[in-house]
Amino acid sequence: MFIVRKIWSFITLPLLLITLLTTPAASSTESAQLVSENAFVFEKALLMGQGIATDGEYYYTSGAITALKLTALAKFTFEDMEIVDSHINPLPDECTERGNDHIGGISVYNGKIYASVEDSEDYLSPCIVVFDCETLEPTGEIYDLPNDIFDDGVPWCAVDGETGMLYASKWTDINSVYVYDIANSMSFVKEIKLSETIHRIQGGEFYKGKLYLSHDIEDNGNFKNILGVDINTGAVEVAAIRDVGGDNIEAEGLTFYPAEDGSVMHVLDYNKVIGIFVRHYKVNF
Repeated sequence: MFIVRKIWSFITLPLLLITLLTTPAASSTESAQLVSENAFVFEKALLMGQGIATDGEYYYTSGAITALKLTALAKFTFEDMEIVDSHINPLPDECTERGNDHIGGISVYNGKIYASVEDSEDYLSPCIVVFDCETLEPTGEIYDLPNDIFDDGVPWCAVDGETGMLYASKWTDINSVYVYDIANSMSFVKEIKLSETIHRIQGGEFYKGKLYLSHDIEDNGNFKNILGVDINTGAVEVAAIRDVGGDNIEAEGLTFYPAEDGSVMHVLDYNKVIGIFVRHYKVNF
């Protein structure tokens, strides 16, 4: 096993170096200071192309490659992003049998991973599936969402740790965010009307009582937005602008937790050519 790992490291190291050398460098902006980044290729990249969340001890990631019929969850150390555990195709049979084949954004609350799940072709069965943080196994909790509202899937969800409410929206032409009560079997609570229509939201998370969304803005060169949403009024603002280094980068999930290096916002970026980056930022919202 040791020899296999050494051989695999010799294979992956050159590709990792190529990734770092050929991908245009991300950089700081006035509203998002880039502190550090982690790059991943091959099997690790397959485990983390969609969502990221943290409880301060571990990062949890989700991945989905529909063409390969592959979904994944993984756990990494918070300090240095070393892999601890992974689970390939973790969705319960009830989901896969009806066509669910995509895990999007995730959020962590009370020892559980709440994952946004959809069928990537017709979006007939959007749902929230719950997994155990320790084992990455499904808990048996599956909560269906109305497909007339989530008519192009459910790409993200975010749990407000202070209230236990889960927030979600569809992917594009978003006029509202919908709120569900975890403690009451994910019952519908309310609809939050947004102050403007937003598009291509890939991830969401709460920080200091405010909802932040990873906005994979198109036709804006190197730049991607982090949107802030006031959950009391629905007011939307651009909270931060990130320079991701190239127009072939897709912004994915995000999470918040203070790290020793001073960063607090951690964002997944998917290089469509070769790999995954997790970028760590200081922000002043």
